Amino acid sequence: MASEPSRTDQSIDTRLLPIARRLWPELATLTGLELTSGVGDVFGLLYSAPIALAGIGWLIAATDLALMRSRWPVLLILLILVALLRWLEFVLFIEVRTGTYADWRQSLATIVTWSAALLFGPSGLWLIVLWVLFHYAYRYWRASSTAYRWNLARNLSLELAGVTADLVALALYQWGGGVFPLPGLGLAHSLPALYATLARLILSVVLWLPIFLYFGSSPAFVDSPSWHRASGYIALTFALPGLIDPFAILAAGLYARMGVAAYLFFAAGLLLVGLLSRQLSKFAIRSRQRSRELEKLEQLGRAMINAPPDASTLPQVLGEHVPGMFSDERIEIRIFPDQTVYRHPLDWPPLPEPAWRWLHTAGDPHCFLPGAALPWDDQPIADPLVTAPILDVDSGAVVGGICLFPGRDVEVASTLLPAVQSLAAQVGSALHGARVCRVQQELALAWQIQSSFLPRDLPDVMGWQVAAALEPARQTSGDFYDVIPLPNGRLGVVVADVADKGLGAALYMALSRTLIRTYALQYHARPDYVLRVANRRILMDSDAKQFVTVFYGILDPLAGTLTYCNAGHNPPYLLSAQDRDPVQELGGTGIPLGIFEGETWGQASVQIRPGDVLFIYSDGVTDAEDGRGDFFGEQRLLDVARSCVARSAQEAQETVLAAVHQFVGDAPQFDDITLMVVSRNPET
Repeated sequence: MASEPSRTDQSIDTRLLPIARRLWPELATLTGLELTSGVGDVFGLLYSAPIALAGIGWLIAATDLALMRSRWPVLLILLILVALLRWLEFVLFIEVRTGTYADWRQSLATIVTWSAALLFGPSGLWLIVLWVLFHYAYRYWRASSTAYRWNLARNLSLELAGVTADLVALALYQWGGGVFPLPGLGLAHSLPALYATLARLILSVVLWLPIFLYFGSSPAFVDSPSWHRASGYIALTFALPGLIDPFAILAAGLYARMGVAAYLFFAAGLLLVGLLSRQLSKFAIRSRQRSRELEKLEQLGRAMINAPPDASTLPQVLGEHVPGMFSDERIEIRIFPDQTVYRHPLDWPPLPEPAWRWLHTAGDPHCFLPGAALPWDDQPIADPLVTAPILDVDSGAVVGGICLFPGRDVEVASTLLPAVQSLAAQVGSALHGARVCRVQQELALAWQIQSSFLPRDLPDVMGWQVAAALEPARQTSGDFYDVIPLPNGRLGVVVADVADKGLGAALYMALSRTLIRTYALQYHARPDYVLRVANRRILMDSDAKQFVTVFYGILDPLAGTLTYCNAGHNPPYLLSAQDRDPVQELGGTGIPLGIFEGETWGQASVQIRPGDVLFIYSDGVTDAEDGRGDFFGEQRLLDVARSCVARSAQEAQETVLAAVHQFVGDAPQFDDITLMVVSRNPET
């Protein structure tokens, strides 16, 4: 529920909102952050548009057509440089309040545009105008929501208003004795240019300051505990151009003294710096995105566990945790046949019905990149689109779907499939739980959800065989196993055991499994790092006083090596195809997870040769008891395992489990039994 509006909010509603609604009536349907953003866009357009129009008129009057006709090849080259540098823009993200991020896009193109103004006078400012008009017209044409179009219109108006600031700065430059083109880099010539650059920066700050003050005074964006972060963001966005723009004087001086070749050499350096800044910016965005996805998914999972089992609060839970999970997202979550449980933003038109009908039958996640033909209408798509089916946990049937337009960054969009699939899995789990209303069905439901976490199909790796099984002692299990595809064709193999029984152990298992799988993908070459960060997160998110033993190994099928960590788990056995070779025990490299914070784990490696077989098991195998209270034990396991070396992994797994069941007989099963067999095919 939204909080009561503050005095600042009431002032905004009273003074700006009625005016904004006259121009944009759909604002009446928006609330919260979207409403504040919409009013800010209208407000920014209203106060900047007259300044922009005045600047364009002034520029037309001051343009030297003869100069532009004579120097058009140089101006064309500069325009191309502006386009390249604007494409290489970098983005600064700062969390102005918890869960709310502001971004500021900056590029080195201003060095080219301002140096052109110092060389060619007001006529050089057409570089800015032409690029801005083309850029925003193209984005406006591709925009799919009214809110985004208003945001584009505001930014276009403010950028064009910046031309007015540039013209004033050039007038001050001439008044201070400056001439066009800038004669050189001597002090007498540089000082007027430097003063004009400073004046340009101050005027730009004045133009943007009302927008920053508006959003900075809005509790929807900035709350009182985080005002210092917002102030730092504003200071950074104003200070950064002050560090960049003076290099335009150097560029103009190089052109004046040494010609176009020297200028282009300098511009090549700008392109390299811009490329590096863009790559670093992308890395920072992706890192923040992955952290945010993980955090939001964990919060969403806990919220769904605590929500009523009938899923009556699912839309509210999604509305609380999905915003901010993805960058610049437009997302719709639907339950078939036609129930929309969540859509953001609200004024974004829903995906057409043919798309949902296709998703209902597709059954697999997809990432459509720009230009790809959509399977439901055979038309190319303009922006990236990620789709994922919501599957019923029990039957695997498609019961809903998620469609996400994650902005325009193709590289970022292509990495979002795991997060969208996890979101779909959580929604699917919530929907499955909604069908269970009686208390006596809850434990059965918990095991069904647990089993859905296990791999549906084990990977088929050339030259290798993998088989695994889990038999719970009760309706829920504290054991789990996983096989995780990793980069470069490697596999992560996991067998783990929570040191408890019942529903609490099952929930602890679900948390541990999610964290290990998530961090395995992030640290795909370091099993010790995976256990370290998973242990830290388990202790942060749980005070259940439980722990989990884990064997986690990274298998390189080509090299035949297994790099592993054993966190207090039963030592797996590696049996050689050669009878003379001893059995290798993959012993412990650290304590179980969930005991001590800051713990570290060692790692070791073994070579798995052709014909070798690895048995990874939980203590439910060796601690299985018969009717007299005797244990199955390690020696019986080894004896049975040796007899299976020449068999397939599936046959070896079935043989061991059959031996355990025969030994136990009619005695009850006291512990979960998990067994994974990894074998390397003999050389032929």
